[in-house]
Amino acid sequence: MIQDYLQTSFGYTDFQIEQIRYTVVSLFSEISKLFIMGIFFTMTHHLPQYLTAILVLLILRTCTGGLHFKHYSSCLLVSFLIFYLGICQLPSLSFPKPAYFVLLLVCMMIHYLFAPVVSSYRPIPNGIQVRKSKQQAFTIITAYALVMFIVPFNQYTIAGFWIIQLQSLQLIVAKILKRRSIS
Repeated sequence: MIQDYLQTSFGYTDFQIEQIRYTVVSLFSEISKLFIMGIFFTMTHHLPQYLTAILVLLILRTCTGGLHFKHYSSCLLVSFLIFYLGICQLPSLSFPKPAYFVLLLVCMMIHYLFAPVVSSYRPIPNGIQVRKSKQQAFTIITAYALVMFIVPFNQYTIAGFWIIQLQSLQLIVAKILKRRSIS
């Protein structure tokens, strides 16, 4: 019914309709996961940190990619684990201020070496796209380091810091898994 309407009214091919369907399902899937996790972080009084973490991860992950799962439940579980660790557990670790910047520098190197890692459902990026991804990651992490330098450390900057660390770690894991599946 919708497919017929799109084909007759706009001339979309079956392939284009499948692309639209994939996009809509992906968006609903991502929004539902964010909502489910949002309920948890609201109930645990961590909603502002969660929103900060979403913003940081969204900006970084859209240009670098990372782990991708075929099943909703495994994606939800790993996503929740990353947010839970980055918001509720890891911020209790405290380092001297320079150590945070050294760790962000390590993240820049990790993103330079391993980004991007795209889903198997997306086309393999060409050299220009890879270079752009690496430059964007460098710019994003540098900007975050500047924010951490200017803004006094607080629960929001620390949550974002840990999300960058965890994104870097899962980028390494994603690259290793991708290499294993290819060989």
